[in-house]
Amino acid sequence: MKSCFGTIYPDLEKFQFGKPMNGKVFRIIVNTVGPGHRDRELAIDQNAWQDCRQCGDFQNCLDFSNAKIQMQRVLTSL
Repeated sequence: MKSCFGTIYPDLEKFQFGKPMNGKVFRIIVNTVGPGHRDRELAIDQNAWQDCRQCGDFQNCLDFSNAKIQMQRVLTSL
């Protein structure tokens, strides 16, 4: 198993305003602009996505990445 397994998306457990969060393919940053206002930015590394798609374990990694991000979303709602 590769060291990047399950890291397609950023690790939301480490979220902090103003700090970029990098996954292998997706990068996000959320800045506060004022009370109740957020500046959200999403970047997608197309080359990394193509590299992922070529990996023999892509579907398993994608499934795990999706499950992990869903569980992180659940934790933020508790």
